[in-house]
Amino acid sequence: MNNIKLCAALVCCLLSIISSEASAQSPTAGDDLILVRQTDKSPDAAVEAIRTYVENRKWVYLGANKVKPAQGEVIFVKVCVPEVAKLIFPLGLKFSAMLPCGNLGIYQNGGKTEISMLHPRYMEVLVPNPEIEKASAVATPLLSEMLEAIVK
Repeated sequence: MNNIKLCAALVCCLLSIISSEASAQSPTAGDDLILVRQTDKSPDAAVEAIRTYVENRKWVYLGANKVKPAQGEVIFVKVCVPEVAKLIFPLGLKFSAMLPCGNLGIYQNGGKTEISMLHPRYMEVLVPNPEIEKASAVATPLLSEMLEAIVK
């Protein structure tokens, strides 16, 4: 009987270790999924820089929309990267809702323009899938490079 209890305790310990390691490696939601950069450009100049960047790379510029919540004005900008979309569409059109696009917010904070962008890793958090992980891996450097170029 003691051997059975010992085996059960060992199995529980192993399952606990495996579970904690798996959760440590899984992407999680949180502030690390929002990238924020500051720039000396005005919000409108930052939007124009995004449009130019996207058009020069033959990506898709879906537009910009100004919204005025209580905290001030924010401009929402959405761009799509076709080479990443090609990886997502074969999985089903329902995934178009989270299409690997740059989702950006441009606003003033303390007299500086800030650009926030949803990190492409959000796709992995929403849909843990090897194909989604590939799409995220392709999108991450492309959109990160865009963000860094825009803030200069």
